[in-house]
Amino acid sequence: MALTIAKPHPRFCAEISGVDLAGPIDEATFGAISDAFDTHAVHVFRGQKLDDARQVAFSKRFGPLERNISDALGGVAEIANLSNIDRDGAVFAAGDARALFLAGNQYWHTDSSFKVMPAIASALSAREVPPEGGETEYADMRAAYDALGDAEKRKLEDLVAEHSYGYSQGKISLDAMETEEIDALPPVRHPMVRVHPATGRKALYIGRHASRIVGWPVDEGRAYLDDLLERATVAENRYSHSWRVGDLVMWDNRRVLHRGRPYDIKYRRVMHRTTIADPAPGNPWAL
Repeated sequence: MALTIAKPHPRFCAEISGVDLAGPIDEATFGAISDAFDTHAVHVFRGQKLDDARQVAFSKRFGPLERNISDALGGVAEIANLSNIDRDGAVFAAGDARALFLAGNQYWHTDSSFKVMPAIASALSAREVPPEGGETEYADMRAAYDALGDAEKRKLEDLVAEHSYGYSQGKISLDAMETEEIDALPPVRHPMVRVHPATGRKALYIGRHASRIVGWPVDEGRAYLDDLLERATVAENRYSHSWRVGDLVMWDNRRVLHRGRPYDIKYRRVMHRTTIADPAPGNPWAL
C-alpha cells in the first residue's frame, strides 16, 4: 500500500497510514517516512500491533537508541517504561515516587535536553490507555521562533540555557529523583535556538529542564524562560493527541515540546517509549 499522509494540524504533525510498522519496511517506504518527518516533526501511526522488539527495530532505523539508567522493561535497555503499573500489574498508589516521576511529564519539555548529547526523537507506543484524559500535547517550536520579532531573534542567537535534571525533578519532589540518575546527569548547556540539519529551519530549544540562562542573574533568566515558554505554547502552535490502543507517535525533540495531560489514576495506562540518540561518536547514552 502507498503511504497516505493526513494533516491533523495546519502547521505541523502528520498522520501516516498505509504502513505496518511491525512488518518489514522497504527502503523506499522508510525513506518516504523519514523525509516526511523532516517536514512535519510529529508522526502519528494508528492501529499498530507492536511489541517491544518490533518497536525497537523500527526506531533503530532512525539511528542508535538511548539506553535507560533505571527501570528498563524486562531488561530491555532501549525501552523506557512510562506506565503507571507495577511489574505485578498493580496501579501505582497516589504519592508513590514513581507516580511523582510521571507527573513531571505534565510540564512542557523536550526529552533528554539535560544530557550533553540530547535526544533526536522519541517514539511512544500505547499499549493500554484510560477511557478519558491522558492526552499528549505537542507544541511546534519552529512556529514559535518564527513568531518572534527580529530584535528578539537577534537576542536569542547568543543565548545559552543550562538544563538540569535535578532542577526539573526537584521542582516536583525530591522523592521523584533517583540518586543514581542525578549523579549521572550533571547540568549541561545548550543554545536556546537550534537549526534543523535537513531543513535549515530554526526552533526554540527550551522547556522545563532549562534551569537558567548562562550569564544572566538566575531570577531574571528564569522569568524570561517562563515568559518565552508561555508565548511558545499558545493554542495555535499546539496539537493534542487523544490516544488509542495501538497508536505510535514519534516526535522530533529538537523542534517540538510535549507534555502529558492528567487522567484518573485509578485507570491503567501502559506506554512504552524508545528514544533516538544523537549518533555522534562517543555518545555515552547511545546503544
